[in-house]
Amino acid sequence: MIKKISHLFLIVVLAAFLLWSCGSSRKPDQEQATDEESARQKELDEIESLLGVTGDQKSGSNDSKDKQTQQKPSGKKDETLGLLDAKDVAMQQEQPPAKPQNTELEKQVTDLKAQVEKKDLMINDLKAQLKKQSEQIYQLEAQKQAAPAISSSYTPGSGDVGYGEYEGRYDEALSLFHSHNYQDAIESFESLLAAQNNHSLADNSQFWIGECHYALGQYKKAIIDFEKVFTFPKSNKLDAAQFKLGLCQLRLGDKSKAREEFQRLVDQYPNSEYLRQAQKHIQELP
Repeated sequence: MIKKISHLFLIVVLAAFLLWSCGSSRKPDQEQATDEESARQKELDEIESLLGVTGDQKSGSNDSKDKQTQQKPSGKKDETLGLLDAKDVAMQQEQPPAKPQNTELEKQVTDLKAQVEKKDLMINDLKAQLKKQSEQIYQLEAQKQAAPAISSSYTPGSGDVGYGEYEGRYDEALSLFHSHNYQDAIESFESLLAAQNNHSLADNSQFWIGECHYALGQYKKAIIDFEKVFTFPKSNKLDAAQFKLGLCQLRLGDKSKAREEFQRLVDQYPNSEYLRQAQKHIQELP
């Protein structure tokens, strides 16, 4: 330890002597600065050598400074990245969640609604038919109760007939129609019209003649028969005859005239039991 202190003391004395020597000898500015720098560097090297400071330690110290300089974070760059990240998060939060596509479920619901509407139309049609049949049955029962007994020697078209006899023959002709004996029914109804065309059932007889021709597929004859129903202004078969006119034109393939006939029913008979069926045909026609 004393040896090291002695060395340091000698180095300090030597350094002082060198500094004094440099101060006493005045050289030109540039050369003097260079000599002083070299002398100082030499003194520092000697002092470091005596103290045991190696070149690796010096370079390590410099490397440490360089690393610290390189590792120094850039505040502006970090702030920019932080702003970008915050902006991305905000954009993700603003975007609404994607709605699930239930196209298949919606299609099934639409199909079910269409089926329900179709069934409702069928039910209404069946109700209208049932009402019509009930009215016919009631009418037949009333006629049977009011009609007197008919002679077994009755022959259609034998001349004028009384009120009660007319109703009895009307019932027989209607029974022929329901039995699908359309030709005989036509003859029976025509004989009633020929015998008495101002009877309260005369318009019905004319209507059923048209129904017989329609059932036989004779649509042009049926059109003539149904149009004759309108010669009875107070007939209860006017809306039915109008509806059948549309059906005849439809069977003949004249869709334009069929539409006109159905539309006439809608316009002139808004309370008709055939109104819904006519509207359905109008919607289906081009």
